[in-house]
Amino acid sequence: MTINTTPKETPTGDGNPTAGNTINDLNFPTAERNDKAFSNLRAAFAMKGHALHRTDPADGAVTYWAERCGLVRYLPTIDTARRFLEQIGGRL
Repeated sequence: MTINTTPKETPTGDGNPTAGNTINDLNFPTAERNDKAFSNLRAAFAMKGHALHRTDPADGAVTYWAERCGLVRYLPTIDTARRFLEQIGGRL
């Protein structure tokens, strides 16, 4: 018994979203790109032993704060958070 399939078939549907093309940041809405930037920044803070948090973007203006050993540092913008990461020796 043989199965009739064509060689090098690419999967379709959600099983493999990268089949035939690549995913880049331009494929996502702006809000998701900002979330990705925050996630990367949060990971960089974690590498230096800090926890980075932010307010909910749905509530209005977003503010950030870094925490370590019970001490908290208020960071009004994401740029301030990036500068603080550099001060503690982290890199993106």
